Amino acid sequence: MRHTTMPVPLDPELAAIVSAMRAANAPPPFSGTPEQARERMRRAIMAARERFPLPIVGTVEDALAEFDRAHVPVRVYRPQDAQPGLATVVFFHGGGFVLGSVELMDDIARKLCRDMSAVVVSVEYRLAPEHPFPAAHDDALTATLWAIRNVTALGGDASRVAVAGESAGGNLAASAALTLRDRGQRLAAQLLVVPGVDLARDTLRIEAKRSDFPMLSPSDLRDISRLYMGLNPARAGMFPPSPLHAADFTGLPPAVIAVAGQDPLCEEGLAYAERLAAAGVPVQLHRFEDMFHPFFAFFDASAAARRANDEICHDFAAWLEQHALPVGQ
Repeated sequence: MRHTTMPVPLDPELAAIVSAMRAANAPPPFSGTPEQARERMRRAIMAARERFPLPIVGTVEDALAEFDRAHVPVRVYRPQDAQPGLATVVFFHGGGFVLGSVELMDDIARKLCRDMSAVVVSVEYRLAPEHPFPAAHDDALTATLWAIRNVTALGGDASRVAVAGESAGGNLAASAALTLRDRGQRLAAQLLVVPGVDLARDTLRIEAKRSDFPMLSPSDLRDISRLYMGLNPARAGMFPPSPLHAADFTGLPPAVIAVAGQDPLCEEGLAYAERLAAAGVPVQLHRFEDMFHPFFAFFDASAAARRANDEICHDFAAWLEQHALPVGQ
């Protein structure tokens, strides 16, 4: 964990990527139609994938998570030399509720599986604007309930089931944890990487403090809220969809939260960590001041991003061991 009060420049390898994108006049991530935005992301990720080998895991299996007559596609990863009773992590990808997929975030899920030696259930939740709120939140809950009910069949240990997510996926992980708590069900832990936990965020205030955020701008955040909230913009300041606006934070799973210094979501991630800690929830906070918002996926492009990703995976694996639920809970 790094603490600093002085501004820290963006990691040079990530800065070179940002410079190249700007030189190429890359459009904002959510510009054009959703199909056009998704295709741009797909092309960029698949081009990068040609240069770097995927992290090696034991098995990869597509499945259908079904619970209470709802169903969600998932992809289940198991590590090499997997033994019964592994930790099980239900993972939600980023993309502002609009972009991304299990396939495009395959490398992230594989690295989580390999580095944590855990079963990873990556969730193909529905995307906005075709499926606005609460579709993604409903799918996240369905997949998590399915994983809990089927943890032994998945090869996991019921005492170490966790949720994890990046960006919008961090919102879904935090939201699932809150809803499960309200249903009387317990998770061992939650991992929130650069989480977007407040869809009612004041983007004008963020812009007034700093207008130049690489890879995710305040304008992009406005697009995310508009596209996901659809006809219900007034709900953005409530929970769900915004975990930061929940009424009660007690009894939530111990959390590892990672924030990036070059990210407009940094402050709300810190605020969520503070709210959890004030409610007595164990919190481990990682601050990576030289990282931009999507650093978690850039472990092949930047040595510093790889170190950050490695640190998060290592510490969350240890966190899950430390906070395993008592037998029978």
